[in-house]
Amino acid sequence: MTSATRRTFTKGLAASTALAATGLPAVAQPARRLTVGIQGTPRSLEPLREFSNVAWRVGYNIFEGLLGIDYKNGLAVVPGLAESHRRISPSMMEFTLKDGVRFHDGEIMTSEDVAFSFGPERMTGERAPGRAIANVFVGTISRVEAIDRRTVRVVTRTTDPLLEQRLAGWGAQVISKKAFLAAASYEAWERSPVGTGPFRVKEFRIDERCLLEAHAGYHGGKPPVGEVLFRVLPELAARMNALAAGEADIVTEVSLDQVRNVEAMTDRHVVGGPILNFRALVFDKAHPQLVDPRVRRALSHAIDRKAIVDSLYAGRTVARATQMHPAFGALNDPTRPGTAYDPDLARKLLAEAGYKGQPIPYRTHASYYTQQVQTAQILVEMWRQVGINVDLQVRENWQQIFDTASPRGIRDWSNSILFQDPVGSLTRLYGAAGSVQNVSKEWSNAPFNETARVLETSLDLAERKRAFARLLDIYETEDPPGCALHDLVMFYAKKRSVNWTPYPVESMDFGPGNLTVGA
Repeated sequence: MTSATRRTFTKGLAASTALAATGLPAVAQPARRLTVGIQGTPRSLEPLREFSNVAWRVGYNIFEGLLGIDYKNGLAVVPGLAESHRRISPSMMEFTLKDGVRFHDGEIMTSEDVAFSFGPERMTGERAPGRAIANVFVGTISRVEAIDRRTVRVVTRTTDPLLEQRLAGWGAQVISKKAFLAAASYEAWERSPVGTGPFRVKEFRIDERCLLEAHAGYHGGKPPVGEVLFRVLPELAARMNALAAGEADIVTEVSLDQVRNVEAMTDRHVVGGPILNFRALVFDKAHPQLVDPRVRRALSHAIDRKAIVDSLYAGRTVARATQMHPAFGALNDPTRPGTAYDPDLARKLLAEAGYKGQPIPYRTHASYYTQQVQTAQILVEMWRQVGINVDLQVRENWQQIFDTASPRGIRDWSNSILFQDPVGSLTRLYGAAGSVQNVSKEWSNAPFNETARVLETSLDLAERKRAFARLLDIYETEDPPGCALHDLVMFYAKKRSVNWTPYPVESMDFGPGNLTVGA
């Protein structure tokens, strides 16, 4: 026995003796819990039932896909549950799965689980509960075939230039076939799904909390904490109080006016910044005052985006007058002006449209996005200055924002760039299968849908550039479904002892390699 080992043994023996003297049994120290104060929970933990900021935030720790995105190294596509892959034909790709990957229930993942995850009972069938969301994210996939225990083939309906990015993104997560079929009901599955991620679901109460516990058999290494508690604290003041009191290790959606308050706390600081997401507005084309596209264009031209960025975010994000982003690589055109700030043009368009100051409702959420209500108030004043009468309506939840019992006009939104391509935002959200046309039914446009199909299927870069430009012509001027404002920001306040790196996306990664926690 070495000297160091002897000292450790002696200390342990002394501690056990002291406990024995009290008559109490020796107990293991509880696993470290990381507590995250968030503004809300998803309604479902099944990826094919909800895609939202809060769903991604939680779900990233529960599920994994065949491929992943390396957010620390240029957004590269990297191996996930598959150790390798190769393209067999323009519409077929083959994957070799990692060996020995375990689900949260201890079962070994096989190709049958992968095929089932993309199969008719969960995703592709006419009555599959995940069909609608699957169409948005992985709709080009026609089938996934299990070749042998560790080999699967993914077959697409047509050529897809973004297949690898789709399989690294939302909707492509692999779940346990056995656990899905054994669930008492689909509702029970939604509350406690089984994936392969570093944490498994322990408790889920909508609008209250989501408690995850470490997946002991995680193939990526030992999770850095025993539990992660996502605790709902809707108001920023409540989240700040929890951080100050030590009841939360990290809190989300922190506004920049709170930076001084955070830094005044002992061992606390603010991290984060812009993410791959357009903060945007959506216009309901059915509203009487928004039928004419010139009114919708005027709404966008009346917005001084730089003033919003400078006043609310101290210039720490980027104003966007259209859905163009450097993440689009070869398709990015930084010279495109979009619907730039031009109040005179806005007034001219309103006059041409015959707008006479009739009220237009604008629904915003009370606390979902950073500085959301403040942004809405500034927008209303900017619109007033060009003669647009907007009725600001602050709502408590998204159900109230989408409610059709009263006329809808303008609403808040954000457009995540899920793939490094406009297909990952513009066509995904505003296209034929997107939520604006297919769910909320606020807008539709046949030429937009036809052009989107070219962007989604062509392998020719020049053709894709032309298609993207045409889509933006429709989005900006011909028939605007909404407008972009700026890159969405996500600032977090946290304890300095929590070594965690936020990614330029909504997801929060608490797995090995991105989190360590001090005493």
